[in-house]
Order: sequence, then C-alpha cells, then structure tokens
Amino acid sequence: MNHPSRPERSPALLTLLAALAALSVLLASLLAVGWPLQVRVAAPRLGSPWIGGPPSVVSVRLASSMPLLLPGLSLSLEGPGGSAPLPVVARHWEGAEAVLSAPLPNLPDGAYALRVQTPTQNLLLPKAVFVRRAWPEVLRLVQIADLPPPGREALMQRFVTLMREAKPDAVLVTGDINYGGSEANIDFIYSQLAQLDVPVIVAAGNHEREAWHRYLRLFGARDHRTDFGPLAILSLDSAHGRDALTPTAFAWLQHELANLAGRTAVIQLHHPVFPPGSSANAEAGGTGGYLRGFRRSFLELCRQYQVAVVLSGHWHQDAVFDDQGRFRTDRPNFPGTKFVVTTALGADTRQVYEQSPRRNGYRWLEFRNGQLAAYGSDPHNPVPSTALAGP
Repeated sequence: MNHPSRPERSPALLTLLAALAALSVLLASLLAVGWPLQVRVAAPRLGSPWIGGPPSVVSVRLASSMPLLLPGLSLSLEGPGGSAPLPVVARHWEGAEAVLSAPLPNLPDGAYALRVQTPTQNLLLPKAVFVRRAWPEVLRLVQIADLPPPGREALMQRFVTLMREAKPDAVLVTGDINYGGSEANIDFIYSQLAQLDVPVIVAAGNHEREAWHRYLRLFGARDHRTDFGPLAILSLDSAHGRDALTPTAFAWLQHELANLAGRTAVIQLHHPVFPPGSSANAEAGGTGGYLRGFRRSFLELCRQYQVAVVLSGHWHQDAVFDDQGRFRTDRPNFPGTKFVVTTALGADTRQVYEQSPRRNGYRWLEFRNGQLAAYGSDPHNPVPSTALAGP
C-alpha cells in the first residue's frame, strides 16, 4: 500500500524553529535568574557621588538583573533641604549598565540621598548627591588610605570627629579600607564615612578583594569620575592581580582625560606609580610594591594631559615624587605631575623610605583656582601628612 509522502520542511523553516526554541530557553533562564527585577546602583552613591548645581543633569548608572529592561523605575532625592523627584529624560546602555540622565531639581545646597524604586525594590543611598552652586577660590581636600583594621576602631572614629570639625571640601579615600577582610569591618568603615557631611570619594585597594562582593554592594563603581568644581577627580582600581590596571580601566582613563572640559585632572589609585628605588626598602613588610601594568603608558597620559597630582597609598608611609620618579622634599612648585603617597590612617606603618617619618595620619591638599598649591599641613615642611595620633 502506498502512503502519501509528508511534505519536506525547508532548511529556513528548521532554522527558524531552532532559533525560536533557543530564544524560549534563553527567556526562561532570564526569568528564572533575573525575576523579580533587581537593580544595583553603581553611581552616584557614597564613594562615587555626583556634585553640582542646577541646571546640571545628574547621571545615574545602574545594572539590572534583566538586561535592557528597567520597568517601573523611579528616582528621587531626599535630604534636609527637602525632597524632589528626578525625572529621567534620557537613557542609554553602556555594556551591562544603564545610564540615566535626570535634570537636577532646584533644591538648596547640601547632601542628598538618592532613592531608587522599582516594583520590587526601594533603595536609599545616603550622601549620593551634593548640590553645590558656588566654588571658592581655594579648595581643601583630605586624602586617607590604608584605614584602621579591627581593634583600632578608635582611630577611625577620631578621624571622623576631626573632619567634622575641620570641614574640608571633600575626603578622598585611596584604597585598602578593609583590613581583615570581614563584612563587619567594611560595614563599620562605611558607617563612619557616612557620618561625614562632605563628599567622600573612594578608590579600591588590594585588601578590598577579601570581601569584594561587599565592597561593590556598598561603594558601587570600580572606576569612576567625580567632577568637583574646577577639578575632575578620577578614581581607579589598581588592584587587578594585586597591583595592575585592567585594559578596560586604562581605556576608561584615556577617555576621561581626553574629555576634561577644561577641568584639572586629579587621579587617585591605591598603588604608587614609581618603585621605591634601589636605596629604599622595597616591599617592606609587603608594602613597598608599585603599579606594574600600564605604568609607562599611565605616565605618558599624565604628561600629555597635565595631570596635577596622582594620589596613592599602599606603602603606609609618606613620599612625594616628580614625574621622573625622583624623591622630593620641597614645595609643590616643581614642574610636571606630582606623585603623592600618603601614610596609613590606621594600619601598621612601614619604613619604605628612611627620609620619611613613621606615623599614622592623613594628608591635606590645597587647590587655588584649580591648581595644586600645597600637599601637606606644615608650611616649613609640606611633604608629610598630618599625624592622627598624638596630643
């Protein structure tokens, strides 16, 4: 008996059916992993704040558990000066991150928390946005690095008290905030920094890897830019493989330096750019290391874009270099980029250089009309930082 033959399916139809099946599997996987929708804010937040005045546009960067989807998202600012919605007027995607643009409301100067709401989340990020309309001729910044480990919490608390009294324009935190690697310690450091009434700008160090997931959840972005009046503060994660930049981070730095819009560049990264030198105690206590990956190209960028200062920590001791890697003890009026290494705020001190004192401390930096004028507190010896311990 002859049976009627079945019609043959075309290769194009088979390809389409296979594609639909694969898409169904992909959508099911995304729903299983990404639903309910979750977002994580990279910036602005404590550590990578936005600073400016109306009619500027606030840029909010966040990642979504459902790629290219941000349903039901709303933004607002809340603070002592009042609260106001942040209506998103534009959005685009850069890799896995959405970049949202929202005009800054006409709020009084001061610090504001950013509230991000989705159908399943209600996030409140303190000290994320600082409304500031006017910039003085002189800006005073404080730099700290290598923060106190568990058991030395009093040093961190004392620093916060001093800063609330001294009222610098901003505090820069140049890595190694989490000695000991515990989530409890990094939560404590975060809570202390949140007590400051000024912008806090953070760069990651190698010790952050000991609780990297918690660092990212609290401080967000790895490499980020903060426009601060006449300054563009570029914070880099130099701890890839312990002491290197990633190709992505270096490309990001190139892009930001090429788009300064007339601002003076200030770079902070945890690892010093220059080695201690043959006469120094290299790798003293594991602390005399320096930037390895992209170092020569990094120096060329500093020269090309006339970077004012590169701030580092990691050595647990003060040091200053010129752009030829020569150790300096004079005022910051020598030509070229200044490479400033600041001692540990609370971690053990080291003796990388015999010329520098061993002490816990922090560093004052003064900018006049956007140019670096001082990087120490003592007018007769401007290199060392301010001692934290003592009377």
